[in-house]
Amino acid sequence: PPDVIGKYAPDAVIGKIGGGGGGHGGEVAKAGGGGGGGGGITMAEVAKHNTKEDCWVVLYGKAYDLTKFGRVHPGGANLIFDNAGKDATAVFDPIHPKDIMAKLLKPSLTMGEVDPATIRPEHVAQLPKKEEHKKKKKAAPAAGAAEEVEFLKPPLATMLNTFDFESVARETMEPQAWGYYSSGGDDEITLRDNHMAFQRITMRPRILVNVRDIDLKTSFLGAQASLPLYFTATALAKLAHADGEVAIVRAAAKAGVPYMLPTLSSYTLDEMLAGRSPGQQLFAQLYVNPER
Repeated sequence: PPDVIGKYAPDAVIGKIGGGGGGHGGEVAKAGGGGGGGGGITMAEVAKHNTKEDCWVVLYGKAYDLTKFGRVHPGGANLIFDNAGKDATAVFDPIHPKDIMAKLLKPSLTMGEVDPATIRPEHVAQLPKKEEHKKKKKAAPAAGAAEEVEFLKPPLATMLNTFDFESVARETMEPQAWGYYSSGGDDEITLRDNHMAFQRITMRPRILVNVRDIDLKTSFLGAQASLPLYFTATALAKLAHADGEVAIVRAAAKAGVPYMLPTLSSYTLDEMLAGRSPGQQLFAQLYVNPER
């Protein structure tokens, strides 16, 4: 029946197109709409959709309806809803690949291209100011106040295990990035179990064995590795460094270990593959979006 959408999915109704008798003629003009005047959605129209219940965001010149996606955004709902009705490209670009919306959203949630001539400074979301890392307090002499000093990265050769790298990352990464990388899901039960599982593994020493020449090479599913380790898929590597996953691809090749490309990467698949060395094998992580 004609009213079935209104009954079962009223929040999916974006508006009318081409209403007769002059007037407004419809709420949304999709990209490529007829006539002159830019042929896109105006930024003033996008700005009307600025609430949690009705959230449009502009990225790279296109408007997207992120009302539902914002609630399940891995980086938190506030990052989406705080930029409702705005052009958030400047906030989005340092972390995400340009094609991620095509991966995560239904085509129907792409509302259309925005007429760039209608975008004003007040429509553009600004990057938050970086927080200054707190200075460490150096132990005070017998008499006197403790001295605050800048944290300095130790030489790479002094890093003995992964916990050493974590302690440095805690001091040098942005708080949001460190919180994302260091935490687990919900109550972090699996995260703790993983740590305890590795702690239960011990090495049985072999006595009177010549260890002058040792070989740690192995393979994973046919992919050769110089160590029994690999780089696992971790989303949004740009949170740690501007080169993101592309740098990890190169590092994996140099170290001779496999790397699993993440689904939610900061670079596109083509950009990551372009960083490969000849003959380098990569794994791929795949999250299947139920609303693809």
